Amino acid sequence: MKGYTGLERDFSTSHGLHVEPVRRHIIRWLLVALAVSFSGFVPAATGGVGAVLIMDSSGSMAKNDPDKLRVPAAKLFMSLLGKGDRIGLISFSDNGYPVLHLTSPGPKTNERILASADKVSSRGVYTNLHAALEKGIQMLDKEATEGRQKMLVLMSDGKMDVGNVAEEQDLTQKLQGSLLQEAREKGIKVYTIAFTESSDVSLLKSIAMETEGLFKLARSDRDLHDVFSGIFESAKDPDMLPIEGNEFLVDSSIEEVTIVASKEHEDVIVYLQSPSGKKYSSDDADKSLKWFLSHHFDMITINRPEPGAWKLLMTGGRNRAYIVTNMTLNHNPQKPALHVDQDMVLEAWLEEDGKLLDREAVLTNTRFMIDIRDPAGEVSRFDLFDRGEYGDRKTADGVYANTIGYANPGTWEVSIIVEGETFRRQKTVHFEVAAPPPEALPPAAEEPAEAVIELEPEAVVEPEPVEEEPVSEEVLPAELPVEDTVEAEVEAEPETEVPPPAKKKGVSMGIVIALFVAINLLLGIIGFGVWWFLKKRKQKAVVEEPEEDGEYDKAA
Repeated sequence: MKGYTGLERDFSTSHGLHVEPVRRHIIRWLLVALAVSFSGFVPAATGGVGAVLIMDSSGSMAKNDPDKLRVPAAKLFMSLLGKGDRIGLISFSDNGYPVLHLTSPGPKTNERILASADKVSSRGVYTNLHAALEKGIQMLDKEATEGRQKMLVLMSDGKMDVGNVAEEQDLTQKLQGSLLQEAREKGIKVYTIAFTESSDVSLLKSIAMETEGLFKLARSDRDLHDVFSGIFESAKDPDMLPIEGNEFLVDSSIEEVTIVASKEHEDVIVYLQSPSGKKYSSDDADKSLKWFLSHHFDMITINRPEPGAWKLLMTGGRNRAYIVTNMTLNHNPQKPALHVDQDMVLEAWLEEDGKLLDREAVLTNTRFMIDIRDPAGEVSRFDLFDRGEYGDRKTADGVYANTIGYANPGTWEVSIIVEGETFRRQKTVHFEVAAPPPEALPPAAEEPAEAVIELEPEAVVEPEPVEEEPVSEEVLPAELPVEDTVEAEVEAEPETEVPPPAKKKGVSMGIVIALFVAINLLLGIIGFGVWWFLKKRKQKAVVEEPEEDGEYDKAA
């Protein structure tokens, strides 16, 4: 593949994600980069883990997982663990029941480890989450060895249920209080899986966040192998190969590759095609080719794979390829803990035999990228840079970086991808972005409004001052204190009010007009009355005149 041309992009918001040029926020980025620089490069999580699977065996699981697909998914997680790890299993309903104590994987123990998952039933009556976690913590406390990361993987399809509401509330409070405090003090991370949306998602999510674990929602039993793969990636940070178009590139440094191939339905037969064109299936399994079959995924492990482009045939969904190699991809930070709109400087680099790989001959035609999957499942791709900008601390030192902010809370997934001419590498980071705490969200626009209401209660009645408030905020500089903003608004308010004299004048003119009309009407009525009276009087005088003349004639 040709090297990246170095053309700059106009990074903009995409699916609640924003990647911004460093020039726009130099001071903020310098502070973030400075904080990261003191931490130094964090080595990959190569140490072993002590993991306990805590699986729900209540009766409701028979309905939500009728085919018991949680069993092969658990076996997938068990099989992905290797040398230096230890795995245990607890089944729980009304209480926690140890099925497998912590055991190291190996040729003599693998069969017993996998068989333990088959013993998980669906016959329990209750769902006691407190007892389940308590038993898991006790097992790790007694059996885990120093130097291993302690982790619990709790899966449930329900809520706290012991048959008594008061006791359920009490147990929930103890779980969220003293039990989680004990887990934190002992360095135990709890990864939780809500098997359905009817589970107590809020409680399971808080358990994971309080212990720096990870929460996953399996909307159906078909999703379980993806969920367990994600938890494995979060816990072990394995090196991976990018799979695009069901094809992945194997280079000569890879000693072993394990492929998790998804199937759309259980009747699908997955085939693997080597660079030389030879096809393999589960029938070809031997010492160098291990093949684990299940309903919705196959897990294939190849020792000393042939270098070149391999292909997966007859597969669907998301596939993964985990590798063992001496050329690894590393990144910083290892476990992001972020709030919404909090920036993160993401750094990535290659190591060969544990040392930073900064040879110009290798990196010249190598591209570093990140694929970011948001909580809604949308994917955006961005580049990492080694140019002393975009969050990168030093030019051409083999460490690539960019600064990322997350606008939406929820579970995010960042896949760091490196593509060279003859090799590819991938690391996938799963983390939760939390909503900002309430105290971190003072409504800046509301504070001046409250001050105005306190100082001038009458101003709230007038519509004009309310319309002017946003204008005054936009005009003011960002550095202006809240007190200055309030003062500016209070001073501007009298200009928007109607002066009291104008109101009096308006009332007086109305009265004058009314009086004028009334007087004219009254004068009109009086005038009409006078005219009518005089007319009647004149008519009467005309009628009486002839009678007087006649009387004179008669007398004569």
